[in-house]
Amino acid sequence: MYDDYLAFAVELGKEAGAFLLPNAGKAGGQTVKAAKDFVTEMDVKVEALIIERIQAEYPEHRIFSEEAGLIESNSDYEWVIDPIDGTINYSIGVPQYGVSIALTYKGDPIVGVIDLPGLNETYWASKGAGTFKDGEPIRVRDVPLSESFISHSDFAKDGNKEANAQRLELLAKIVNDVYRVRIIGTAAVTLAYIAAGKWDAALYMNPAFYDIAAGQLLVTEAGGVMVSAGPYTMFGQKQAADRLTALLE
Repeated sequence: MYDDYLAFAVELGKEAGAFLLPNAGKAGGQTVKAAKDFVTEMDVKVEALIIERIQAEYPEHRIFSEEAGLIESNSDYEWVIDPIDGTINYSIGVPQYGVSIALTYKGDPIVGVIDLPGLNETYWASKGAGTFKDGEPIRVRDVPLSESFISHSDFAKDGNKEANAQRLELLAKIVNDVYRVRIIGTAAVTLAYIAAGKWDAALYMNPAFYDIAAGQLLVTEAGGVMVSAGPYTMFGQKQAADRLTALLE
């Protein structure tokens, strides 16, 4: 049903990833966004590339991107973009970063693509048609929480002590019941890993939609769930998610 949109998004994600790869570890000038957070020259350049391609192909569609913000139209279709998710990793040459592109209809993701150029992997999904990694279908794992790899969002970039205390409280609640906790600083990679059965769940406090729009579709189309657990939004395989929900509520 969404084949044309998906094919375009996969091609665009790969093009954007290839554009980024040569500059990994040397991302150009930095502009401070907030304490411990910045945008690089390559964030701006690859975002401009993505927006230009979308506007050429679908000029009537809305666009919402992390750096550019909202580009308005009257369409019910909106592209939601994180041009580099994991900018800090990218800027220092750590390969866990990605391009995240989703197409939503009335706010609901219908196509999602995450390209991971540093790992030479591309993940995609369309609503009702499953999730794929480099053309091969993938599924979430089905293991108990005691065997699960769990992630949560990075600590507050602005040094917010209350928010960081809440994250530490979360770790205290779950760390003895899970197999391992992993934090790599990018929702795109984390959610792609969950969809592929490499990890099992991730918890976020008030995630930005551009961070998770593509990833949430990858997870749910791979047989996982998106649920609320106390103050957190959780993505994961159902067995681990159910048990985490019980622990947190």
